[in-house]
Amino acid sequence: MTDVLNIDYWDLVSRSVRIAWRHKFLWFFGVFASTGGGNFTNWGDEGGEWVHDFFYMHPAALVLIIMGAVLLGLAFFVMNIICTGGLIRSTSDADGGRAISFAQTWKAGLHTFWRLLGASVLAILIVLVASALCGIPIVLSLLGGAPGIVIAVLIGAILFLPYIAFLFLVAFTVTYAEREIALRDAAVFDALRAGWELTKKHFWKSMMVWLVMLLSGLIIALGIIIALLFLAIPFVLIGLGNVFVALILGIPVGLAFLFLASGASTTYSYSVWTLAYEKFVGDGSGGPVADDPAASTPMSWEPDPGPTGSDAQAEF
Repeated sequence: MTDVLNIDYWDLVSRSVRIAWRHKFLWFFGVFASTGGGNFTNWGDEGGEWVHDFFYMHPAALVLIIMGAVLLGLAFFVMNIICTGGLIRSTSDADGGRAISFAQTWKAGLHTFWRLLGASVLAILIVLVASALCGIPIVLSLLGGAPGIVIAVLIGAILFLPYIAFLFLVAFTVTYAEREIALRDAAVFDALRAGWELTKKHFWKSMMVWLVMLLSGLIIALGIIIALLFLAIPFVLIGLGNVFVALILGIPVGLAFLFLASGASTTYSYSVWTLAYEKFVGDGSGGPVADDPAASTPMSWEPDPGPTGSDAQAEF
């Protein structure tokens, strides 16, 4: 832990802010690469009854909505994987002073799609297995009545901190593995192995980066809230005369602002982790090792046998 403070974390933050601000087209990729979501489960009783009655009378509508939701979720998942690879590559290129463009970022995301998907699936399976191993003894203990509840609480208390540490280890490993794939063109298992080695070697530095990102996230969230309050002022004034018009105008503007803010903050976040990764592997200049992969898009988990060349991309 003695070398944790040897890294200039403010430099990572300031460079990442510049990347996100100077290359605003990356915000599009940031919107889909972000992992946020909404919670719409707070229904009133009347609303719940109306929905129940509607779908009872129109079962075909329920089927169509479910199918649409599945397809939409699948589309967002695919876009998330593509935009993750593209963002990692382009934030690294931008920090290294190389020209980037929308098309180049998209091609880079397509190039790494299957390997990033493989790494994500393996990580999810590992977390699910570990969660099951931790959860089974707790569930079995709960079946034993009052004494079982006490045992379950004790087991949960004992496993809580190790489980949280495990989640951090997996998260850091996957984060670095994604960059091994996007920047070094590594295969899935090679990337996960390299990500694990980086995590073991730089765990406390990674925790510091995570804390920096946590603080940054709180500041960004506060800024978004303040900006939304100022943005809402004219629509509140309009609402004094006509609430319907205020909602019709205000909701799209608010959603557009949230999408832009989400894309910008995610671009910044990906930049910080990419620059931290490059610092940890000893390539602080921001230059990826692999040649530009955008010229081809292999449909496999393995990297190309060699680069096919790189296109000169104009600034978007």
